[in-house]
Amino acid sequence: MNVRHEAIEWVPLFPIGEIRFILAAVLRCASRLRKEHATELENSVSDRLRDLLDQDPKLRRRPIELFREVPLYDRQHARKKPLGRSDVMFLFSTHEQKPWPYFVIESKRLHVTFPSGRKQGLIWEYVTGKQGMMCFIEQRYGQGLASGGMLGYVFDGDVERARISIATSIEANRGKLKTAPPFKLVLSSVLPGDSRVSETLHALAHGNFVIYHLFIAV
Repeated sequence: MNVRHEAIEWVPLFPIGEIRFILAAVLRCASRLRKEHATELENSVSDRLRDLLDQDPKLRRRPIELFREVPLYDRQHARKKPLGRSDVMFLFSTHEQKPWPYFVIESKRLHVTFPSGRKQGLIWEYVTGKQGMMCFIEQRYGQGLASGGMLGYVFDGDVERARISIATSIEANRGKLKTAPPFKLVLSSVLPGDSRVSETLHALAHGNFVIYHLFIAV
């Protein structure tokens, strides 16, 4: 997707080339993740992902700093309380020019089997839940920026089924999600040929916003 976007004057955009590098790094490191038990929470999985990213030789050579659970504030109004805490935040170093651009990825569990034996897709938490895609749609995260990421930990390992379920829910909630043409989840041109990366386009108040969707079997 080609997205024309201007940042709020003092909020620089994250370089698209570095976003491509970050998505590849997350996929590379996340492929080594395995859930510790059937109902492990996403925060625990993301902690271990952070550890893998911290040790990734390729990522360590980039001018990128990684953080977990960073509080985000409204940058245009008086600071009262955080809008939320990002799961994974990447900062891109621009040396003395600040604030540094940031890119946020939110994570959610998908297709979880609970001790009762009941299986839940948890699709709604990813798509319309307050801590899923709505973090970006409501502009609590990525305010004034052009993109963010969602990471789905697929607990039953069926990545393609999870992607189809998410795609169906996104199309059913196009109004709430403010999707723009083509109004659906499509394979991403950022990492062409990798079915684990898709994207959606959203028409938000400050401009078009791309959400990159990554699906990983754990």
